[in-house]
Amino acid sequence: LLLYSLNPALVPGAAVFYGALAALVLLGVRDVLFLYEENRCSMTYMYEYPEYLKIRLPKKISRRYSAYELYLYGEGSYAEENKNLVLTGIPVLFLPGNAGSYKQVRSLGSIALRKAEDLDLKYHFNFFSINFNEELVALYGGSLQRQTKFVHECIKVILKLYKGQEFAPSSVAIVGHSMGGLVARALLTLKNFKPELINLLITQATPHVAPVMPLDSYLTDFYTSVNHHWILKARDIRNLTTLSVAGGFRDYQVRSGLAFLPRLNLQSSALSVVVIAVTLKLQDYPSVSHLVLHVPAINGNKYTLDCEFFKENSRTVQLPVTHLFSFGRYSRNNPIVISSIFVGLGEHFNFYLSFPERKPSIYRLHIPWSHEDSLTLSKVPSLTEISAKLHIGQPENDTTIPVLNIYSSLDCQYEVSSRNYFNFNFFTFISLSAFCFVLILGQCSDFVLALPRAAKPYKVDPIVNIIKFLLGFDWFKDTWDILLLPELDAAILTNQDVWFPLVSLILFLFGTGIAYWGSILFCSSLRLFSSLCLALTRYNIRLDPDPFRHTAVILVSTLGILMNSSTAKLKSSKLLKTAVHLPLPLSVAVVAFTPMHLYRVQYLVIFPLFLHGLCYIV
Repeated sequence: LLLYSLNPALVPGAAVFYGALAALVLLGVRDVLFLYEENRCSMTYMYEYPEYLKIRLPKKISRRYSAYELYLYGEGSYAEENKNLVLTGIPVLFLPGNAGSYKQVRSLGSIALRKAEDLDLKYHFNFFSINFNEELVALYGGSLQRQTKFVHECIKVILKLYKGQEFAPSSVAIVGHSMGGLVARALLTLKNFKPELINLLITQATPHVAPVMPLDSYLTDFYTSVNHHWILKARDIRNLTTLSVAGGFRDYQVRSGLAFLPRLNLQSSALSVVVIAVTLKLQDYPSVSHLVLHVPAINGNKYTLDCEFFKENSRTVQLPVTHLFSFGRYSRNNPIVISSIFVGLGEHFNFYLSFPERKPSIYRLHIPWSHEDSLTLSKVPSLTEISAKLHIGQPENDTTIPVLNIYSSLDCQYEVSSRNYFNFNFFTFISLSAFCFVLILGQCSDFVLALPRAAKPYKVDPIVNIIKFLLGFDWFKDTWDILLLPELDAAILTNQDVWFPLVSLILFLFGTGIAYWGSILFCSSLRLFSSLCLALTRYNIRLDPDPFRHTAVILVSTLGILMNSSTAKLKSSKLLKTAVHLPLPLSVAVVAFTPMHLYRVQYLVIFPLFLHGLCYIV
């Protein structure tokens, strides 16, 4: 049965098999888009019109970075005062991310201004923002180093604006969104940069660990440089307070596991969180004798405070959860009687919890190793659903478990229902693309007919697993390094706790279904889109530097030869006997080296095409 499932050529009605695989992929997409809890984010508004004052830069800087600009945010009378650039606030620099606009600083700047007015302007912030020309730095890494150097120059320009003041600041606080947070960390890699120029760094949904889409070597090299420097120079940045906030469930592009900063032993002022909540445990404060809670009265309202002291073990209940292949079916448990304000439910999970509500309650989901706390406030009457997902795998030596805390009335009774779901995300589909390339490699005949011959993961996966096992031995690792072979992507993903033995097989099967139906849709729509493209205006954008310049020349030349060659002449080539044996080793190479480095696929695809082009000559 396993061989039948691994090789669809043996199964009658391959379209049904491919359709089932594609349906599972769509099931995962549906879970991600529609089955999470509702989006509770809200838009920020302002009372006055926003204004962005362009800061004049030195001519040398303007010429060198002609596409970039520096702005100062303001609104209303505050903006009028800033036009003279007599600044007295705390400088904060906002860095937008991939395709981001400098105008995104509006939310931070406007709210900070209102908070300062509530405090009678005892202190306030001056928000600066950089225009990176909305560059796509998450897809192309050639601009990241240029952006980093420009930010360094902007910091020096900002601090000069305060020169001559009695309490002139000597550093700035930086808020980086998405790739802007990575650019902020990259400042520390510059030779002439002084770490004391930054006193606070806050990043929002920044993929610190690895790029979301590793499409070129510039991007992965930039990440390697930043993360290695961040670890090696930990002593130099120990006074830098760093906070990385991940997006959680609703961030479909940057999975929260990528937003965790490298673990540094010498830097205790760095924290990575998903959602922040405050939880008080008395054992954490042994020297505290009294706790004082101040609740100011509003319009004469009175409050009742319920308080309990208890041992956590006496209030913890462990519940079984559904398994991965339950396909969304609910698992109902016996009713839980709440005889106190607090009860904890602890278990390893990746599921929904449903609570039929009769009285208002608060639910706090705590995942200890990722510093993640999410709060849910129930509505009465309603059925409360809490979605839970592990954004980062549990560390090897960590024995803690996720816990759901219920803060409710004393006389409540609950029936808890749980169900599992397919955990698809943007990272899954990026990895799927690598496995789709495996199925395309070396196919010169009709793709749909050739697909069953290529869909043989039992020939590819074991080789990758054997290599991964052998890399655990020093002699094999030394030989690997001598041959200058890159690090195995499967090993990297295992270290990031996002890879387990069956992942590769599952992605291979899903990739087969996508490749089959994708080829059908592609062939049917190619003529339609090609005719439409002729009627549209075409844009020519040149990348500088261009990571695909050399491979593009080889690809265009090879395709020109293949499209003008005859099949009979190719079959008569002596070199063809060698070319037909390439798909298997190249498929192993794709699985081994491209899930984390997609740009390497181009070399593995061009090589067999180039060899087939030589068959026309030899």
